[in-house]
Amino acid sequence: MTRLPIGELHARLDQAFAAHPERLTLGDFRAPEQLLEAEAEALAYASRVVTPHAEIAALFTERAVTSAWRGPRVQSIARPAANRRTIGFPGPTVARKGAYELREAARALGLEVLRLGSDLEGPSFWEGVKTRKFDLAQSADGWLQQVAVVVQPAIAEDRPRHLLSALAAGIPVIATPACGLPAQSGLTIVPPDDLDALTEALRATLA
Repeated sequence: MTRLPIGELHARLDQAFAAHPERLTLGDFRAPEQLLEAEAEALAYASRVVTPHAEIAALFTERAVTSAWRGPRVQSIARPAANRRTIGFPGPTVARKGAYELREAARALGLEVLRLGSDLEGPSFWEGVKTRKFDLAQSADGWLQQVAVVVQPAIAEDRPRHLLSALAAGIPVIATPACGLPAQSGLTIVPPDDLDALTEALRATLA
């Protein structure tokens, strides 16, 4: 299991939408009630929940059986000094992945954002921030050489493969508990929807 239970996922998105009603994408994509109920019943009967996701394991406590994330084979990468002010954002550019917090932190610190995912918040979302889009179809790992840190301040994340790639390459990662990564060297965990904590973590990592 790598995705939060539907009921928990809905609750988090609803809470975030109530706090930020202007972020319309937080109100998108709710599963039908019958699917939510069916999953909740199945999980209630499950004797074991096998997961690599640290946050999901914490939800199921003694029923959780933890496994390791299947990380990619990436060698340590030497990063040019010129890229020390560029941060990688796996994205996509949407509120539930922490795009708003990352944008404001990048503005405050004068950072460039290398974007990997699709842009779902409109064409003017990144206005005032220097950004570049990287085409993963041309090179799956080439983006790692262009960033000083990878940031994913998500509300929900079920496949943190880009974060795992960065950690395997020796690149620092800043993420939320929702990304499901266990404590490890190179990883800084910040609360979701906390611009101050994210900004301070970026400042400390890039110092």
